[in-house]
This record gives sequence, structure tokens and C-alpha cells, in this order.
Amino acid sequence: MRVKVISFYTRNTPYEQEAFELQKSCTHFGIDADIQPVASLGSWEKNVAFKPFFIREQRQKKRGPLLWVDADASFLQAPDFAPFLSYDFSVRTMEIFSGDPRFALHAGTLFINDTPAAHVLMDRWCERCSEKGVIPFLDQIALYEVLQEQNEATVYPMPIAYCKIYDVDSFFIDDEHVVIEQRQASRHLR
Repeated sequence: MRVKVISFYTRNTPYEQEAFELQKSCTHFGIDADIQPVASLGSWEKNVAFKPFFIREQRQKKRGPLLWVDADASFLQAPDFAPFLSYDFSVRTMEIFSGDPRFALHAGTLFINDTPAAHVLMDRWCERCSEKGVIPFLDQIALYEVLQEQNEATVYPMPIAYCKIYDVDSFFIDDEHVVIEQRQASRHLR
């Protein structure tokens, strides 16, 4: 089964170039990708908080497994999605931050299967985001809380190779094994 990569970027911002690089890397490796422009919601925090709603909308429209990849990431080699396909969802847990729900998850790469449990998980994630309002790292905090409370969806720990932070994770993985590298453009583009 073919996995489709999805992402969005904010129109008329430097993220357009970031998304172009993501699309270029997908094309290079023959990865099916749908990377869409969206209008700014008024702030970086609001734009980031739109992620779960965008993913849910895509999950409802598209059949088959999806892989969300932040627009400021790139594929460095062809992915092998076989380990993901028997699960409902996948996200990277950053063990060094496991005590702080703002940073416990790295939601730069997410696998969302086309299963009833994945659909329910997406609904709960969006509901939790709506309850919280707009706060920094809203999407990650809300997802962390939902995953702690649920037991229906099977969750595969996202391998670091699929969500490597370009500078932080160099101690944990050799570049030759990296599939997706997150460039963390928000550090300088916010």
C-alpha cells in the first residue's frame, strides 16, 4: 500500500521555499506528496495549531495511509513504510523530555493510517486543541495528552531516522541512516 506524504505551508512566507525543498526531495525519491499552501491565521502559534485540523481533513478526504511531514523537512533517502502499516499511528517520543508534555513528542513527522482508531484519534486531537485555545506547542501538548488517555489506537514509536532534528539528534544517529531530517526553520523564521 502506498503512503502519501501531506504537509502545508503558510503562503507568502519563507516557508514557501522550505516546502519547495520538501517537495523536491519527495519527487527525487518518487514519493507521492500533497503539499498545500494555506493562508496565515495571524501568528506562528495559530498556524502551527492548525496542523491537527489539516491532517484530520486530509485523513477524511484521502484513502490509504498518510505521513505528515513538517514543511521544513526533507527526505534524505527513500523511506520503508512497511513497519508502520500494521499500526494506527506513529509519533516520535523524545525520552529526554518525557517529563514535560510540551516537548515529550516531536510531531514533525506523523504516520496516520486509514483505520477507524486513527480517525478517532484525529478527532480527539482536534477536540483537545479546540479546548485549549492557542498556546505555544499546542499541537504537541494536546497530542501527548490524548495519547496518554486513549487505548484504542495502536501507536508505533516513530524511529529517530524518520524525524531527526538536524542539530540535536546528530549524537544519536549517523546521517547515513536518516530518512527525514527536520530543519527546524521556526527557530529563525517565526
